[in-house]
Amino acid sequence: MPLLFQLQFTGSIFLWLIACIALGIAYAFLLYPLNSKLDKKVKYGLFAIRALVVSVLSFLLFAPLLKTLSKTLEKPLIILVQDNSASIKVSKAPDFDPGKFLKQYKNISEELSKEYEVREFNFDMQVRDGLKAEYNGQLSNISEVFRMINDRYANRNIGAVLIATDGIYNRGSNPLYEIKNLKAPIYTIALGDTIPKKDILIANTNYNNIAYLGNNFQIEVSIEAYQSAGSTSRLSISDDSGVLFSKNITINSAEFRQTIPLNLPAKRKGIQRYQISVSSISGELSLENNKQTIFVEVLDGRQEVLIIANAPHPDVAAIRQSIEINKDYRVKVAFTDDVQNKDIQDAGLVILHQLPSVSNHARRILDQLKSKSLLFILGAQSSSSLFSSSQGVLTIVSSGSSQEARVKIQPDFYGFSLSENLQKKLLDFAPLVVPFGNYAIKGQAVAVLNQKIGNIDTAMPLLLLGNDAERKTGVLAGEGLWRWRLEEFAANGNHDAVNELLGKTVQYLSSRDDKRKFRVYTGKKSFDENEPVVFNAELYNDSYELINTPDVKLSVKSKSGKKYSYLFSRSGNAYLLDAGVLPSGEYTYQGNTTLGSKRHESGGQFVVSRQQTELQQTTANHQLLYSLAKQGGGSMIFPDELSQIPTLLKSNENVKTISYEGRKYEEMINLKIIFFLIICLLSIEWFSRKRNGEI
Repeated sequence: MPLLFQLQFTGSIFLWLIACIALGIAYAFLLYPLNSKLDKKVKYGLFAIRALVVSVLSFLLFAPLLKTLSKTLEKPLIILVQDNSASIKVSKAPDFDPGKFLKQYKNISEELSKEYEVREFNFDMQVRDGLKAEYNGQLSNISEVFRMINDRYANRNIGAVLIATDGIYNRGSNPLYEIKNLKAPIYTIALGDTIPKKDILIANTNYNNIAYLGNNFQIEVSIEAYQSAGSTSRLSISDDSGVLFSKNITINSAEFRQTIPLNLPAKRKGIQRYQISVSSISGELSLENNKQTIFVEVLDGRQEVLIIANAPHPDVAAIRQSIEINKDYRVKVAFTDDVQNKDIQDAGLVILHQLPSVSNHARRILDQLKSKSLLFILGAQSSSSLFSSSQGVLTIVSSGSSQEARVKIQPDFYGFSLSENLQKKLLDFAPLVVPFGNYAIKGQAVAVLNQKIGNIDTAMPLLLLGNDAERKTGVLAGEGLWRWRLEEFAANGNHDAVNELLGKTVQYLSSRDDKRKFRVYTGKKSFDENEPVVFNAELYNDSYELINTPDVKLSVKSKSGKKYSYLFSRSGNAYLLDAGVLPSGEYTYQGNTTLGSKRHESGGQFVVSRQQTELQQTTANHQLLYSLAKQGGGSMIFPDELSQIPTLLKSNENVKTISYEGRKYEEMINLKIIFFLIICLLSIEWFSRKRNGEI
C-alpha cells in the first residue's frame, strides 16, 4: 500500500515558518553567544540543534496539516460454487464422473488463486464453505447462493461467480430475481442431463397429518412417468398389517401424470406408518423415487358420556339419541343402583338426570364424581336442597313444587354460539317443567338460557354453565326435552335444533383442560428429514406458577432402539431444547424432572419423514443456467470445458483489479516521529553540554 505525505502550505504558514526559524536562531544566539568558551565545532553543532528544536516546536504550535495519500489494490474476487444436492447424482450425464469433475474444479480454483482472490462454497438447502461433492443434499436452493454473495460480499470487488449445478431447485425463489443486485459476471457449469429418462415415480402425496379412530381419511397420490408409454405398474398402500389398497396403472403417454384419490380406515390409535409404492418398470432411471412413507397420527377423540338416571324417563332416551349423533361420543345409561365404578372412571362427562333426588340421595355416586365434569338435569323428582349442596354454580330454594317455563335466550353468553335456526326454534318450543322457587347463581357461572314464565322474562337460569372448583358444571333446570324432539320432527322431519343444543353443551362440558404440572411437547408431530426437532417443556408449582428452577432431562428413542439423551436449556420461565436434525423414522420421547421430593414425567411421539424432493425431478434445467449466465454477463459451459475458465476471465473486461485512493488530513503534531526526533536532539545537546562543563 504506497503512501504519499504532503504538507499543506499557504501564504500565512510560510510567513509563520520564517518567523519560527528566526525565533529558533535568536534563541540559539542567546544560549550560545560568540564569546562562548566551547569548542568552535561543538558550539556550531549545539547552536544548530537548539535552533532547529525551537523552530520546530514553535512551528507545531500553529498546528499545520499533513495530507496523506494511500493507494490500495484489490484483486478481483472469484467465487466458485458447487451443487451438492442429490439430483446431481440422479440426473448426471452418461459420461459424467463426479470424482474427476471435483478434482478438475479444484485444480481450476488453485490456478485462479495465483492471480485472483478465490472463495469456495457448496450448497443444497444451505450454503457452506468449501467445494464438496457428496451429492447427498435433500433440497436445492440456488437463490440462496446469490443472496449469500450479495449479503457477505456487498462492498467487495467481485470479479466473477462460477456455479456448477444442474439448474434444478425446489426451495427458494427463482434465482433470476436474486441476481439483479449482483454486479458481476456469472459463469454457469451445466451439470446433469436434459434428456428425460425412463422413470416412474410418486411425485406428490396430499394428506392430513391427523385422523380420528374409526373414521376414514383421504389421501391423494400423484404419479408421474416419463418415456414409459405402454408400460404398466401397480400402486400399493400398506401398513404394518399388510396391503390396504392396490390398483393397476397403465401408462399411455411419454409424459404421464395421474392423481388417485382414495380413503383409508384409521384402525389403530397413535402414529401410523403407511408405505406408498409403485412397482418398477424395466430400465427405469431410479427405484428410490418409487416409494414414499407417510405418517398419520390417529387420535381417539371419542369420549364416554355416562347418563345416571334416578328412574326411567323419556328425556333419557332423547338425550342419548341427540349425543350419539356425534361419533366422537359413546353414551352409556345406568340407574343409581346399577352404576359401576369403572363406568364412572371411564366417563369424560356424567349427566345426572333428576339426581340427587328426594327418594334416592345417591351419596355414594356424588362422592365419586368430585373430579368429573357434570351436567345436572332437574325435574319433579330432584331434591333442591341436596342439589344446591352438591355443586357450586347454582342454589335453588324450593318447596318442591314445579312450574312451566319457556326459553329466553341470553345474548351475553360467549362460551359457544347458537345458530339462528336454533334460536328461532327455541322460542317456539313447548315449556319445560322447572322447580318453583328462588334461584341464585354462585361462583363462575353464566346463563345460556333464562326462564320465561308466561309472558314475563325472568333472571332465573334455565341452562347454566360454569366452573365448580377444577371441574366444569352445567345445569338444565327443567325436564321435557323429549317433547322438543317430537315437536321438531313433526314440523321439520328432523331433530337438528335439539341435537345442536345438547351437542354443543356436551362438547363444552367434556372438553378437557390440561392441568398437568409438567409438560414436554414438540411444536408438531411430524418433521422433515433436514428440519431440526425442537422441544418445549413447562413446569408449574402448586400455585400453577411457571418456573424453571430444576434441570429437565429428555430421552429420545428411535423405533430401532437407538437412544439420545439431552438436557433442556432455560428460556424465560420455561425450557427449550433444539435436538438438531435426526434420521428419518419414528421416535418416542420422555422428559423428567424433580421438584422438591416429587418426580414428574411427560412424554409423547413424533416422526421424522424422509425427504425425497430431489428424486422427483431428474431432468436438468440448462435453460435456467443459460439465462443466468446471459443476464449476469457471463457464459454457460459444460464440464469438459473447465479448462477455458481462466481464458474467459482474462478476456472479460469486468474482471479487473481495482485501485482505491485514500486521502487523510491530520495535524503534524500528531506524528510520533517528530516527538522522538525532538527528544533525540535535546538528549544529544544535553550530553554534549554536560561533557563540556556547561551544566
